[in-house]
Amino acid sequence: MKKIIILIVISLVMLSLSAETSIWSKGTTDVLPQGRWEVGIFQPLSYGLNETTELSTYALADLVMPNITLKKFWKNLDGLEFTSKHSFIYPSLFLNVMAKEGAFGILPDNSVIPHIFVLNNQFMLSYKYNEYLNFIPKIGFSAALVIGDSDFPTIDMPIVYNRTSIYHENIMFNIGLDVRGSVSSKFEYLVDIDKFIMDKEYCEYSYEHKLLLIWKINRKFALSAGYKLSYSDYPSTMQRRTDFLPLIDLQVGFK
Repeated sequence: MKKIIILIVISLVMLSLSAETSIWSKGTTDVLPQGRWEVGIFQPLSYGLNETTELSTYALADLVMPNITLKKFWKNLDGLEFTSKHSFIYPSLFLNVMAKEGAFGILPDNSVIPHIFVLNNQFMLSYKYNEYLNFIPKIGFSAALVIGDSDFPTIDMPIVYNRTSIYHENIMFNIGLDVRGSVSSKFEYLVDIDKFIMDKEYCEYSYEHKLLLIWKINRKFALSAGYKLSYSDYPSTMQRRTDFLPLIDLQVGFK
């Protein structure tokens, strides 16, 4: 059951499986062309609102975790492209669903879940080294507004904890680097490393690494496969500090 929960969270937060092009652009500094739609198994439903703005949401997750993301392309300055992403998430409904005994429970059934409003912010700067290689340093922070009584434990699984510790600590910072390249017009790759800075008294640092290979079949379909590795510096050696997950996704685009 814990693996199922991990996959749910990953579907809400994982980076894009595509490379630096005007289509299949999630996770890059580009935005979708105006009027284009894209969606994937583990990717959000995205729409190019105009030439500089993209909106997205994980539509199925909206039933228990309302969420929306705005991606804004700001400027291209001598080959450096600056983009920001801002996401709003309300996870309280999802946490309440998971607060039960039995196979579908991940939190104690007596957990007290407050209203939690999360704002995630990411800032990306893309440097095109050459026609085949891009470097994208990124920095971000997340802030949570918690309203009401709160009494529920942290979810101590590395990949999940990186995204849910903010429900208790109210703020989290992250830095990272994406390296994106192409080996042909249809095959591309992504390698990234991210560091999360969290609770100094419990789990101060956490790291994630991802490797993906992308096959851009055509303008309508893209297939990606790879893995995600996460390490969290928990205080007890009895806790699982590392998670490894295979990743695969099929994306569909329109227009």
